[in-house]
Amino acid sequence: MKAVIAIGFGAFFLSSLAIGVRLVWLAYRNRELPELLIGLGILGIGPAGFAGTVFALLLGPGHPSAAACLLAAATLATSAGALAAYMFNWTVFRRGDRWAKGIVGVAGLLFAILFVGQLASGGFALPLHLDAWFHLHSIAVTGCLLWGSGESLRYYAIMKRRLRLSLADPLVTNRFLLWGLGIGSAGVGSVISIGFTLVTGSAMQELDWLTLSNSLFGLASAVLMWIAFLPPAPYRRWIARLVTA
Repeated sequence: MKAVIAIGFGAFFLSSLAIGVRLVWLAYRNRELPELLIGLGILGIGPAGFAGTVFALLLGPGHPSAAACLLAAATLATSAGALAAYMFNWTVFRRGDRWAKGIVGVAGLLFAILFVGQLASGGFALPLHLDAWFHLHSIAVTGCLLWGSGESLRYYAIMKRRLRLSLADPLVTNRFLLWGLGIGSAGVGSVISIGFTLVTGSAMQELDWLTLSNSLFGLASAVLMWIAFLPPAPYRRWIARLVTA
């Protein structure tokens, strides 16, 4: 089980790191906001937030003060990444909707309040404090994943209709599907983790099967995101054949 867990989390970390860096570099070259936002979102939630939290938990027993600082930094990175993802959902899918802009504003304010609340209550000291601040932060981060998944799958349906009229690129159309399923997998894994953490009062790492569940959802997310942004040549040819068949 430990090997499977390590593979899942490792794949999620490496995939997120490679894709996030690629998108930020692309944004630097073409000066496009969507690439920058989603690149920062992936890096903040994945490599910086996830890896920072894991290292903090490993560091905790021997170096509690350093672990608390690292956990606070990882939480801040996760919050920044999630806010960037909220902004991406708004600017790409709902730019003309005031309610979507309002969600972004509320999310930014909420993340600021939650960070200050955790800091003031000593929530970054290990072991993890599974209090209201912790759960609200987890829910707020999961919200950007589920919202983005729904919007991407909705847009995939729109692009698919355009594709039938030869008004859309097949690979771009497929990318909306893969992205929606990829972040949807991460979101569903988070929902399961939040639900059982609330019920049991135990942290994820204290429940082996829950850790395994998160690892498998992370692995699915990593594979789908990798194919979406770095599709291998055989996959691109397969998508092209589906359209022309």
